Amino acid sequence: METVCYTLEGALEKAIEQEKNSLKVYREAMKKVEDPHARAILKELAKEELEHRDALEKALIGETLAHLDPEGPIGPSMELSLFLEEKRLDENSTPQDVMIYAIHEEKRSAEFYQQMANQCKGAPMEELFIKLYKQERTHLTKLEETYEKLYMPHM
Repeated sequence: METVCYTLEGALEKAIEQEKNSLKVYREAMKKVEDPHARAILKELAKEELEHRDALEKALIGETLAHLDPEGPIGPSMELSLFLEEKRLDENSTPQDVMIYAIHEEKRSAEFYQQMANQCKGAPMEELFIKLYKQERTHLTKLEETYEKLYMPHM
């Protein structure tokens, strides 16, 4: 990614693109996951990405983004992405593979927004990227907690 602070419109368009990519990942993952709890988490995350995308598109026509504040405190990341190997999803992907992929996707999104906020320090869109970063960190925490419950019960 290039080191640049976009105009507000450009920043919104980049954020919309990021949310569309995440939504696509979750929609594809939902088709492959059989575990009902994992599917429910993926569905909830997909809905949140839709809400983010819609809010960002409304912002392009002057709507406020105040409702993007995270719904609760952001828990610390377990940094599962550091030791869970991401695999390309296919028809043979297991629910665990899908969860690992989603963890990596949320980490990528959070890092994207954090980098954009850092590049826009002091600019009007810095606050937008900080809010989106916090939302994605909340998603990452939810996924890591779900992964821990489903696949790390003996730890």
